[in-house]
Amino acid sequence: MSSRYVVFLILTLVVLIGASGCLSTAFGEIAYDGDALQLHVENSAGAVKDAVLQVTIMEVGALEQHEVFSEARYINLDVGNNAYTVPVDLESGSYKLFLTIFVGNERRTSIIRDLEVAA
Repeated sequence: MSSRYVVFLILTLVVLIGASGCLSTAFGEIAYDGDALQLHVENSAGAVKDAVLQVTIMEVGALEQHEVFSEARYINLDVGNNAYTVPVDLESGSYKLFLTIFVGNERRTSIIRDLEVAA
């Protein structure tokens, strides 16, 4: 194998690894203000029209949990920071948030976060 070919393969690999780190979508700050969830999503991939934001909220109790809210909606993802409001009425207690963004058939990002709601 020629050294030119090896150098070309190494450079190609470096470019692909670098590009994969640049194309991402991630959830940022998440807050509950008493009436709604405030979600922030950082999108460094290209702008996307009609992505799907799926929100599921589970109330967590003594060794059990049950679903109290579930919603999927279409959103537009712009490049940079995006803010979304999801109206929901939660009682005081402990919750788990399951948040996912789909673009087409691809799951772009997904997280599970704990949420404590005080009276």
